[in-house]
Amino acid sequence: MTPKTLNKARRELLKCDYLGPVVKEHGKCVIDVEKSDPFDTLISSIISQQLSVKAAATIESRVRKLAGKQFRPTKLLKISSEDLRGCGLSTRKTEYVLGIADAVKRRKLNFKKLVDASDEEVTQKLVELRGVGQWTAEMFMIFSLGRMDVFSVLDVGLQRGMRILFGDEACDLQAMTTLAERWQPYRSVASWYLWKVVD
Repeated sequence: MTPKTLNKARRELLKCDYLGPVVKEHGKCVIDVEKSDPFDTLISSIISQQLSVKAAATIESRVRKLAGKQFRPTKLLKISSEDLRGCGLSTRKTEYVLGIADAVKRRKLNFKKLVDASDEEVTQKLVELRGVGQWTAEMFMIFSLGRMDVFSVLDVGLQRGMRILFGDEACDLQAMTTLAERWQPYRSVASWYLWKVVD
């Protein structure tokens, strides 16, 4: 994902009947993968699971105050579970964050190997980690690996955005998946615009 590919995707999505006006209203898509750190992105995704954007941002900023500007395995592992829970993380999420930090520190997870792996291989490797499911793997593929064609039908924000755009046509996950096919191979960028609809 580069500024050039994002602009190409934007031009194509502008032509879409339902999404085109949203693309026009919100301008350029901003997903800055080049500045993304894979570990930081994964931990941020874990913190954000099943939370509103506002709640996730609040909790994440508290954790960053303890861990530093960028999440690093060694820094997170020095923070007590009690202190992480004090930031607003649930007991489970605290376990997940520390477990992932430990896996990366012990080199059980190598982010460099994921770069050239297929979406299926990335998902398979990530969901082996406790606390990482389909949604987290998909967010990682978009925001860390820069995959252009990921559509996370399990994302609550995307579900809301689809219902706003398509109404009753977007009545279930299968219908949303089918409707999103029209945006291939740019479904990650389409997702960004759908999130803007909900903001």
